[in-house]
Amino acid sequence: MVAAAEAGRRPARPAASAVAGSTTSATRSPVGRGLFYGGVGLAAVAMVGMAGWGVSALVGALSGDDDADFGGLVPATATAPPTTAAAAEDRCSPGEGDQVSGEGVIAALEHRYYLLRSGPAVRELMAPAAPLPDAATIQQGIDTVPLGTTHCLEVTTIGPNTYSAQITEVRPDRPYEFKQRITTTTAEDGRVLIRSIEAVGG
Repeated sequence: MVAAAEAGRRPARPAASAVAGSTTSATRSPVGRGLFYGGVGLAAVAMVGMAGWGVSALVGALSGDDDADFGGLVPATATAPPTTAAAAEDRCSPGEGDQVSGEGVIAALEHRYYLLRSGPAVRELMAPAAPLPDAATIQQGIDTVPLGTTHCLEVTTIGPNTYSAQITEVRPDRPYEFKQRITTTTAEDGRVLIRSIEAVGG
């Protein structure tokens, strides 16, 4: 549920404060590295590129916005030393996610993007009619994420079927943090599916 660090055009995006302001009664769920391990960040599906799409790519692709604003995607620290996967594992628990809840399907999305690195597997978690990228486009975004990339994910419920996902993508050289607004829907068979993914500028 995972673009260049400096995207060209910057269309209006909901302010991060607007999302945060709606979390008064929100529940925070540390989902672990399911959403952004190995290179799938939901935002990465956007396919635009951080050094060739990468993280923001997912966001743009998933949102269907070729001009998605990835300004919120910034290095966690300007001089961050190389961060190992082991360090990320200390803070995040791996998880394959599920399709029983919104938090679960978001974790599953990131797991399939970063660990399985499979565009088709990621697309299966999205509503068929959702205005999101196809499997081939998602796979292109995944392929731009360096092998060995890990991630941490924290999901906050901010409304009915609406979530704020805070992602830290840990690449071999340094980590990046970004936020997404994700909505879900429930299929007739009871499976929870991703309906939309939107980058939230910081």
